[in-house]
Amino acid sequence: MVPCLTNDSHTFIANEIYTCGIVNNAQITPPAKKVRLNTADAESIRRKVLDCYIGDGDTRLGYKVGFTSTIVQEQHGISEPEFGYLTSSMKLTIQGQIPLHGTAPVLVEPEICFKLADGFEGTELSVEDVLEKTERIYLSLELVESRVGLTSGIDNVIMDNVGASRILISELGFSPGDFDLENTTVNLMVDDLHFTGKTSDVLGNPANSVIWLNKRLTKLGPLGGRLGKGDYVMTGSPIKPVPLVKGSMIKAEWCGFGTIEVEMV
Repeated sequence: MVPCLTNDSHTFIANEIYTCGIVNNAQITPPAKKVRLNTADAESIRRKVLDCYIGDGDTRLGYKVGFTSTIVQEQHGISEPEFGYLTSSMKLTIQGQIPLHGTAPVLVEPEICFKLADGFEGTELSVEDVLEKTERIYLSLELVESRVGLTSGIDNVIMDNVGASRILISELGFSPGDFDLENTTVNLMVDDLHFTGKTSDVLGNPANSVIWLNKRLTKLGPLGGRLGKGDYVMTGSPIKPVPLVKGSMIKAEWCGFGTIEVEMV
């Protein structure tokens, strides 16, 4: 697909998303409502948003995979996941309280996070291949921030770095062979609401998110990057994202493996 816009236009839009939306935790007018663009434009702009983080002294930490459930894909009119970049400033230590600021809606997702021991050769991988190259598996929460709105279309979501904002990762983690990636029940409690899923609801196995991501990055080439040693991969949620407000009490439980509890303040 050939982009509709010039490279300079991509840079301008990325700077606007980063400066007006991400830095200020604010909602902005979705770029695709202001100019005609396509998915090739959106993918270039997403990469330039990462460049904005790096220009501010941040470093790439890894990747997030989103839209891993069929229900969420159907809501956005897509048939496969999407990814965003993670940076070091997004990673929070587990703590009792997390500040909620700005005007952009924030939602929470319980996820499994992989930390890779090495990259991959080729794209035809198995779950076993992923586990062999995985250093640790962590329980985690992703706080998704929608700077362009929740229903603005997939190209806007891609440009918004798929809502990447903040992640909480448990401290100890598990060896790859010590965590049941297919049969673990996941409970998410937000105030009086209770949601349940299974790890297998994420593409059959969260390791499949890593396989999908490796293929997509390889296809994109320089616009994607390459998985390697030390990369964190947030693999997607078995539960639909749940909106948060100040005062929200969050408890995520992976039955038999642990919990994460935080309050939004």
